Amino acid sequence: MMKDDDIIHEARERVDAAMSADLINREEAETDLRFAAGDHWDEDDRRERELAKKPVITINAMSQFVRQVTGQIRDLNPAIRVMPADGSATKEIAEINEGLIRHIEYQCDAADVYEGAAESAAQCGIGHWRIRTDYVPGLSFDQEILIERIHNPFAVIWDPCAKDPTRKDAQYCFILDEMKREEFKKVYPKASWESLSEDNKPAGMQYFFSGDTVTVAEYYWIEHEKVKIGLLEDGRIIENPRPPMQYVKERMVNMPRVKWAKITGNEVLEGPQDVAGEFIPVVSVVGEELHMGEGIYRSSVIRFARDPQRLYNLAQSMSAEIMTLQPKAPYLVTTENVAGLEQFWTDANKTNRPYLPFNPDDSGYVPQRIAPPVPSSAVLQSIQIAGEDMKRTTGIYDASLGARSNETSGVGIKARQAEAQNGNSIYADNMVKSVTHTGRIIVGMIPKVYDTQRTIRILGEDDQETLVQINQVMQTENGEMAMNDMTVGRYDVRIAVGPSYTTKRQESSDAMMEFMRTNPQAAPLIGDLVAGMQDWPEADRVAERLRKALPPQLQEPSDKEQQDPQAMQQQQQAAQMAQLRQQMEMRKEDANTRKAEADAAKAEADAKKAADDAVKAQADAEEAIANAQKAQFELAQMMGSMPPGASPVIQP
Repeated sequence: MMKDDDIIHEARERVDAAMSADLINREEAETDLRFAAGDHWDEDDRRERELAKKPVITINAMSQFVRQVTGQIRDLNPAIRVMPADGSATKEIAEINEGLIRHIEYQCDAADVYEGAAESAAQCGIGHWRIRTDYVPGLSFDQEILIERIHNPFAVIWDPCAKDPTRKDAQYCFILDEMKREEFKKVYPKASWESLSEDNKPAGMQYFFSGDTVTVAEYYWIEHEKVKIGLLEDGRIIENPRPPMQYVKERMVNMPRVKWAKITGNEVLEGPQDVAGEFIPVVSVVGEELHMGEGIYRSSVIRFARDPQRLYNLAQSMSAEIMTLQPKAPYLVTTENVAGLEQFWTDANKTNRPYLPFNPDDSGYVPQRIAPPVPSSAVLQSIQIAGEDMKRTTGIYDASLGARSNETSGVGIKARQAEAQNGNSIYADNMVKSVTHTGRIIVGMIPKVYDTQRTIRILGEDDQETLVQINQVMQTENGEMAMNDMTVGRYDVRIAVGPSYTTKRQESSDAMMEFMRTNPQAAPLIGDLVAGMQDWPEADRVAERLRKALPPQLQEPSDKEQQDPQAMQQQQQAAQMAQLRQQMEMRKEDANTRKAEADAAKAEADAKKAADDAVKAQADAEEAIANAQKAQFELAQMMGSMPPGASPVIQP
């Protein structure tokens, strides 16, 4: 494990490298957020117009474009699905994992977390959330998994080498939290506060200490540990096999270990400690990303609409300026006309007076009002062009925003709306990728967090809650075995998008009502099902009465009729035993498969060894024959039976 000094030194270097690599993106993102908040004017231009008493109009069209994109994302309703990925995994445990993830999402308001991060991606190009573990409230050592939003998009610093939109390939990540000195001392009274001069600060220190503010960072990084794994004769794979274990194969693998520490720029405040799973538990949602060489350039919905928005505001301000000057058109008079009457004529173009006295001029000239300024056609045209440019740069047109456009038919309006959705589909796609990665992180954490015997709450797709016992040790013929073992098997994740369960329920109800209208004879047979899907008051009681009117062969026991405690317990035990037998059979089959593979590998190794032994035996035999013939030749020479210089003939 790394020492604290090494952790701090590496963290400072990594923060400096990551901030430098992402500097342009962060500056542009800050400008995007200011635009989203309505800060469209350059400060010098604003001050100049305000001093000149000219209108400074801000018409924020950016918010409607952002809401259009986030509205599409809200309609996705991404749902995490879990499926078995190897022979040790079962469909039943996959369903428990899936229900547990639903419960975690419900408990943490994950829908708001996902949508908030996606809105941040639409506004400034990136948003984040995190997954962490904590102890269950109360007197308990059990832990639970939580999903939390990171509200500040600039608080997260990523490994610049990470290219995936979710940053699942990142090797390190920082979550920054700025604190005032007094608050920092209260929270960490034993921590040091180094006051270094600018000349003595090492690279990266400027991001941790600035004036009276200190930045506390949660530092995640991945260490790769070389581990030896061995394949045993019974098919099991274990880490670091040692004698007397007999293994058939072995190899070295790189295992990723996620680490966490809370640090400042000069010391470790908490940790380091291990984090469950193989991914850094922080997820990013990005807008559009362009990879140019080794750099990544990120943009949002707002990015390229900023200049048309500025032109639109300027043109509207100039138009308003001309409009305000129209009722204030000045009068054309001679000095003789207003001599002695200046108090009446000084504000004549601003004040409504019942009369304006004037002195007759010797030439007979009468005061006349000058024609008011006329709005410039160039200004009006600029307003129209800027408005169209904002639509072009965002890909969102009038039909998508609900306004009437040149499309007159429903097909045309839907086609234009689909065009806008396709033009901004990358935001929805990146959102789905991030939720998928979240599911993989949680699935990787579950075996480490939910590794003891306990009862957990899971949610079904219809939001019905169920209590499930996991890791329950039961006695079987082959010894003890864990029921609903969450620590065994490998599982994968996919995402289902579409209407929510409530929407699908309403659609099903409408379809069944239409079916009964066209097939009246089916109404007595499915009336209870249709009534159960309605949102009426007492809909359940209506469904129950209709169910009792069904023919006996179609009646199913109701929930109340199924609530006999003894019967329920017997059914539950029978189901558990059936599931346990199924798991045992699957594990036995998997073990047999692995044993067969191990036996095949061992047989192959034995055959190779036998072949090597045969070759060696043949070589030894040939060598023995050669030695015998050589000895015979030497003996013959000694006895004088062979002429000198003759060579022995060695038979193969």
